Amino acid sequence: MPIQSGSRFPYPDFKKRYDTERQEPVVWRWAELAQDLGSADHPERGTLALSLPDGSAEIVRDTAVAYQVVPAEGRTTAHAHSWYHLFVVRSGTGTVVFEPAGERTELNPGDIMLVPAWSLHRFENPGAQGDLVLLNLMNIPLLSQLGNLFSEQGADQLPDQLPDRGESARAA
Repeated sequence: MPIQSGSRFPYPDFKKRYDTERQEPVVWRWAELAQDLGSADHPERGTLALSLPDGSAEIVRDTAVAYQVVPAEGRTTAHAHSWYHLFVVRSGTGTVVFEPAGERTELNPGDIMLVPAWSLHRFENPGAQGDLVLLNLMNIPLLSQLGNLFSEQGADQLPDQLPDRGESARAA
């Protein structure tokens, strides 16, 4: 195999290739997924792939998986961190709240919820009927290897107090 010569281009053009906009939360509703799964062909290697609203299929990479349980009539403390979560609601019902605006969405079994990095969020399980059980995929392994595990906790955090990853990436 011959050794090839590399090419080059201006650093600003290189940097633009890796600048990203801050990601917004995304939810995939189980009722819609179940309907699509019911009417889709089921080839050996997979049936449906999830995509972001812009059509991108690269939702997560370098992930770890864990379960998170919010007990009946319980809630988590609002927090934000450098890693994302991709939650799959395994059982129970509840609500995810994005602070400080209080934007919220109900979660039901089978729903999938993307919580982007640095999104101030918390979960509520107001029902007395059972725990909200979440399967949690997160990119903590990658950030740990890079030495970039950071978090902020508390409902009094304002979005401008949290790093805007899109702006800081463009400024670097």
